[in-house]
Amino acid sequence: MSRRKQVILGAYLGGVNHHTAWWHPRAGSQIDFSTFEHTARTAERGRFDFFFLAEGLALRERAGQVFDQDIVGRPDTLPVLASLAAVTTHLGLAGTINATFNEPYELARQFATLDHLSGGRTAWNVVTSFDAFTGQNFRRGGFLDRSQRYERAAR
Repeated sequence: MSRRKQVILGAYLGGVNHHTAWWHPRAGSQIDFSTFEHTARTAERGRFDFFFLAEGLALRERAGQVFDQDIVGRPDTLPVLASLAAVTTHLGLAGTINATFNEPYELARQFATLDHLSGGRTAWNVVTSFDAFTGQNFRRGGFLDRSQRYERAAR
């Protein structure tokens, strides 16, 4: 008896950065909700399993300046996914959220809320941060070494 193989399809909207931005004037905005909605609805019609949205906490430098699009051009993951829950019916909603600089209780509460609002369609891509540059964005600053990051993420 052979096992049936299954392919899982995910739609990824990369967010705004210098590698993925479409500069052509007719390309439209990558951060308007209509772009997220269009992508998610298209993925759902195409029978994709989930929509994935990455988080970007690290501010990058470009020519000695903070890359502005990291600040004004990257919407917060959870509100976007919550909004997409209202305009989709079966598409999974997966988001990257950093476990190093977010508190466990806050994350549990936010994902539980999203899971409830979406009817159980939520997934979390857990990541940790390894650099002090990202840590500078948060009051406690700095960063944790590898063992501490993963210990914190496991809690």
